[in-house]
Amino acid sequence: MSSFQYPMETIAKMRPLRGAVMLPSCLLTLVMLVGMVTHAAAQDAPKQLTPEQGTPEQGTPAAQAEASEIPKHWIGINGHYRAGHWTAIHVSEAVNAVNSVSGDRSVGGDRSLSGDRSLSGDASKPIEEHLVLQTSDGDGVTVNYRQDTASGPIGYCVPGTEAAPLVIAVVPTDAGSVGVDSAGVVNADGASYASPQSGNVLVSTRFPETGVPEDGPAMIPLGMPWVLVFGDTLGIDTIGANDLLDRDASVAVTQIAQPEMMPDNVLGLSGVDLILITGKGAGVLSQLSATQTDALSNWVKAGGRVMVTLGKSAPATLKAAPWLAELLPRSVADSSVVRLDPSGMETYTNSQARLEGFDGLRLPKVSTLSGRRTSQIGETLIAGRTARRISVPLASRYVSGFGKITVVAADLDQAPFVEWPERFDMVTKLTNEKLGQSQGDVSSAIRLSGFSDLSGQVRRSLDQFSVKRRLSFSMVALVIVALITLVAPLDYFVVRRVLGNPLLGWLTFPIVAILMSIGLVIAAQPQAESANSVSSSAKVDSALDDSALDDSASPNVVSRQPLSLNSMEVLDVDTSTRTGRLFRWSFVYSHTAQRLAIRARPSESLSAITKAVAYQSLSPFGAPNLSMGGIQIDAWSDAIEVDVNTPAGASVAGGSGPALASRIDSLEIAPRGSKSLALSTQFDADIEAETMQRRGGSELLQGKLVNPLGVDLLDAMLVYQNWVYLLPTRFPAGSSVEDIDRLRQKNFRWQLSRQRALESSSEGENWDVTQTDQPKRLAEMMMFHNAVGGTRYTGLRNEVLGELDLSDLLTDDRCMLIGRVAQPWTSLDANTAGTNAGDFVSSDSMSGSALSWVRLLMPVEEVRR
Repeated sequence: MSSFQYPMETIAKMRPLRGAVMLPSCLLTLVMLVGMVTHAAAQDAPKQLTPEQGTPEQGTPAAQAEASEIPKHWIGINGHYRAGHWTAIHVSEAVNAVNSVSGDRSVGGDRSLSGDRSLSGDASKPIEEHLVLQTSDGDGVTVNYRQDTASGPIGYCVPGTEAAPLVIAVVPTDAGSVGVDSAGVVNADGASYASPQSGNVLVSTRFPETGVPEDGPAMIPLGMPWVLVFGDTLGIDTIGANDLLDRDASVAVTQIAQPEMMPDNVLGLSGVDLILITGKGAGVLSQLSATQTDALSNWVKAGGRVMVTLGKSAPATLKAAPWLAELLPRSVADSSVVRLDPSGMETYTNSQARLEGFDGLRLPKVSTLSGRRTSQIGETLIAGRTARRISVPLASRYVSGFGKITVVAADLDQAPFVEWPERFDMVTKLTNEKLGQSQGDVSSAIRLSGFSDLSGQVRRSLDQFSVKRRLSFSMVALVIVALITLVAPLDYFVVRRVLGNPLLGWLTFPIVAILMSIGLVIAAQPQAESANSVSSSAKVDSALDDSALDDSASPNVVSRQPLSLNSMEVLDVDTSTRTGRLFRWSFVYSHTAQRLAIRARPSESLSAITKAVAYQSLSPFGAPNLSMGGIQIDAWSDAIEVDVNTPAGASVAGGSGPALASRIDSLEIAPRGSKSLALSTQFDADIEAETMQRRGGSELLQGKLVNPLGVDLLDAMLVYQNWVYLLPTRFPAGSSVEDIDRLRQKNFRWQLSRQRALESSSEGENWDVTQTDQPKRLAEMMMFHNAVGGTRYTGLRNEVLGELDLSDLLTDDRCMLIGRVAQPWTSLDANTAGTNAGDFVSSDSMSGSALSWVRLLMPVEEVRR
């Protein structure tokens, strides 16, 4: 068989043409290789510390101890923590634990960490170093939480995942010029921060994995209740345990044996479900510092749950915990100890074993205000009587702010209850609200949507931006087919048949690829959209204002920036205790790659009702699990810089503590990417509201209703127990409804489920887990998930955002005024790299959508005829 050969003349003519074609192709290939190598080198550069790093130049010998050998009781509360929640890090205890493993010198009582500096040093001296806690968020991105070393021996950070890396370092703070530092970090306060590698690495390890909490340090998953115990556990630590089936307890219990285990800020109690206090815990309670007791008080008022036994030891317990006495009604805290009859508890537990009489606090039932008006004191859980046969509650539940306190008028950790076989049943029934809730079946929701929690549906709704062009799968497939069609026929028919030179394919292929890439880039440009924003909020001078975050001047709002922001915001205010809290979940989107500095700023309306601030936290938000549908792990981004410090000159809620405020100094967003951020605030409110009146023996309200806020309420409702009063579409600020009886009334559960009555039946609207285009409905479910039926109605759990559900506060002594507001309560101001530190973009001027709600809790008193 003969082979085809080009004539020598043809080959001679092709040689210069081949050189002309090969040269640009080789240059293009070389440029691509250089770019790949440069990118790989940049990624391999030491941008952040990992638990495996820690050379002698970077840290102490203690930092190089094996992570698996380091005791981790200093993480969270006695080694227990929740992923996605603020976690306390006892730095000095961590250093001592590492030194005990490595044999290094212990830091001892002076808590010295580097040189002659001390975590509890002289605050009057200039701060020359920062404490850096480095971990990863729910996206797998490294986050550096920076805190002044003079703020105290406890640092705070948010581990995003199970067994997230944890590096503790002390780095110097060098004063720098306003703008971008050497690492490319935008600084809002004009200071340039050194990288952790340049400092003293104290500890390099990982957070504990999910395990059995009673066996030691462990991460507590969302579905497991977490209980802090001062005193006796009363058997709570055995709930769900079965030795025969080798099944561990379903409740995580952390027993507080030493006051040093407790955090000094309410952020450190994030994730705790219940606090149990018995008479035996009075010793530890009396040793808590003022900042620790303020943290406990603020935690309860923000929505925490407490169960306390007040029997014969009630005076000692209340003396050891004065913060608890302040949270309880005055008539309860000032009550006396009497002899009680046990028959009420025997009836409550269906006990066949006889219980002896005992001493306990006499709990009041009703308080007479004046004339015919009365107010019920708490909710009676166990009715009983004294030894003189006077009717009194043996167990009651009281509302304090957004939290609840369950009081049992008996020392359950002492005789005769220690040997009483029904004690465990009584405790589990009283704590069933937090410890005995059924998880519910969410398998169908996972199959349809990919997530198991209501937060996953809210996340999917917030992470949709109209400016972002969407390419369907069919469009992507069409582009691939077009590329194949253009390359193959072009190479065969044009290059071979028309041009007659196969070597030109080296030139036509990159040209086609480049042209198609240019076309796709043009097609991916953001869609034109009119700014869906409200007018910019005025500058505010308050505890939550810019001074609460830094000492720089107020930001100059820049009118144009390629940023979009979607958010959902809920403000809650209890007018009885004047406690306020706010939660804002935001997604910020950028079409181009950007590095941002972000800080929170209150609106004028919020500042008008703010008296003092307990904390203000702004941090990445999310978790890579089924709850939120899973988040793609992306560890290629530069570290996020979060500044956590005490604001200079800020007024503090609680009176003792330092308030903590966090801001984001550096956040890298990939092209066409978004980032989830959570803003949480607790404050003392300066607001007054009239007490509502209830007809005696009825569930209906009467009298006058006034809007005490300085803003109009849209689609407002007044909710009392299971009844809702529909207010006008707009309820103006300061206006009133003279007679509530004239308002339209509906069943509140029917209102939430959109149920309507037919001739002989009723018809409701089923919940669609794939629905993401109705944020108002999602907000209603988020705020009253249990009231509408919980998992039975939505098919989803509500564990991630469960603190926002106020269904259990719809009691007979509280009513709730609910409504939307036209302008957000807060603004997230962003500063892009390369701009002046004073130039911030207000979220009010960004495109996107913002949904803001307010819920006012107002007292209700009964009026007898």
